[in-house]
Amino acid sequence: MDFISNRVEIDYDIVNSKSDKLHEIEFYVLDNRGGVVFPDFLRGDIGSGISPGRDKKIIWDIYTEYDIVHGNFNPKIILDGTGKFGVKGGPSNALLSLLVPGLGDYFVADHRKMRIKPWTRTITSYAFVGMGLASYKNRQHFPEVIGEPGYYPKYIMLDNGKHIWIEEWRDDIILDPAYTEYWLFKYDAEVFLGVGLCVWLVDIIWVTRQGIRNNKIKNKVFNDLTLVPVRQGMALSYTYNF
Repeated sequence: MDFISNRVEIDYDIVNSKSDKLHEIEFYVLDNRGGVVFPDFLRGDIGSGISPGRDKKIIWDIYTEYDIVHGNFNPKIILDGTGKFGVKGGPSNALLSLLVPGLGDYFVADHRKMRIKPWTRTITSYAFVGMGLASYKNRQHFPEVIGEPGYYPKYIMLDNGKHIWIEEWRDDIILDPAYTEYWLFKYDAEVFLGVGLCVWLVDIIWVTRQGIRNNKIKNKVFNDLTLVPVRQGMALSYTYNF
């Protein structure tokens, strides 16, 4: 970061990103009273549609913004944030997805930019869980059929290898074993419920991880750049930890 010809120039790189991925770059400053200022006179590699690469530049015409600059200012950069007021919520929003799948997504990311929309997770999870409950409700269980005591035929093999039928007394005999008649296919309820609950669980895990990432971004951007205007000019410091 440099102060050149009454303007602030910030150079940055976007590395370790897919070449076809476009990013959103946001820039704001914190004044010495803790207020947040979003400069109007910015140009360069800022906003949406920024491709990855090196030698990116943001130019802030600070003296067009202000006639007099005094006090302490902390410029901040956010990569792929979620709105002008910083990144969104933390991992506690997973509780919302625990109640309704997809609900927590709205509070940790910009749903307009998500490939898999939150409402698709809600519909998918509820649809599979609903199909699982319907399959279980329409499943029929038939108990085994036990015959009355009496003589029943039995097929046996003699020592000479021949087979014959004999009559054998049985106090009870299972004429028809127990079986289950499934609604759509075998184990249909288990399959539907498993898929629906997996989608639900994956959403909870995603919201938790996204919330943790948001908190890391918040902690990081508030400790990166420092710009201190003084009477003789500008005192600049820059730190960034990877």
